[in-house]
Amino acid sequence: MTILVLSCGTRNKLIRFFRETLSARAEGGRVIAADCSPWAPALYEADAWYLVERMTEPGYLDHLLEICRKERVDAVLPLFEDELELIADNREKFEREGIWPVVSGAEAVELCRDKYRFYRHLVKNGLPALTTCRSLEEADRAVEEGRLSYPVFVKPVRGCGSAGIAVAQDRQMLKTLCDHSPEGLLIQQLAVGEEFGADLYVDRFGGKPVSIFVKKKVRMRAGETEKSLSFWDRELFELIERTAATLPLSGPVDMDLFRMDGRWYVSEINPRFGGGYPHAWHCGVNFPAMIAENAAGRENPAAVGEYEPGVAMMKYSDEIVRKMEDGGFGANGTTI
Repeated sequence: MTILVLSCGTRNKLIRFFRETLSARAEGGRVIAADCSPWAPALYEADAWYLVERMTEPGYLDHLLEICRKERVDAVLPLFEDELELIADNREKFEREGIWPVVSGAEAVELCRDKYRFYRHLVKNGLPALTTCRSLEEADRAVEEGRLSYPVFVKPVRGCGSAGIAVAQDRQMLKTLCDHSPEGLLIQQLAVGEEFGADLYVDRFGGKPVSIFVKKKVRMRAGETEKSLSFWDRELFELIERTAATLPLSGPVDMDLFRMDGRWYVSEINPRFGGGYPHAWHCGVNFPAMIAENAAGRENPAAVGEYEPGVAMMKYSDEIVRKMEDGGFGANGTTI
């Protein structure tokens, strides 16, 4: 079993999880990592690694396929938002080679990336969502109708992490933010309550979540969960399952939710590994094993909520120190 992880960046823990999981399997396995920079520390956690051009460069997909053939890759796992779309749109190129692209359907990837379309999708399917507007004029109408009130949360329509987010205390501040954003902003009711994150795995064959892990977010840093507490709630699991059923999701999925005044609200879905997944791993929720089973052609058994609540995760910084050779290329690294 060989897994190729794309745009590995700083996801060192994830590479370690895959290596530990695959090495424990009877048939063994290898993890190959790829990135466009030799300064991506996760490269050096893999069994082998490749430096590739940026995903926007011509020939990028052909080079990935060349790596897959050389390393006899069974599954390719994108981690970066833009790359999710690229792989989803070109999944047939990999499938023709017998390689499973571990990514949701192109429709789901695009819908989840456009935060306003995702909000409209939630409303259309009768799912609880925070009032969201696409323009200052739409926000004005929502305020007049009593569906929106200040302060409001502002973020890019196709944002990533915490880039470009702000809180507008009044209309004047909101107008200033909108005037300085030529691509437009998403204006959302500010969530004053508890924030939660869910890591779910949607089986390649069953098409339903076979695993759901929920954590209460205690502290965030740079758009990622830094401190969290595992949480268990049957009502919330059912809401997550209903939400997932409305989209062609597959593989690891990250979902953000809020609880305000005793009510649950769905905020976002990111159809990829979330930055807070290590919490789930340490609670025994093994997505790499589920990916390996699906890549081997087997369906995973249901294991929703099979973890202990009340377990805390606290992230801290770490580093890799390495002698760089040949202009930054190591012994087990290859340019292509």
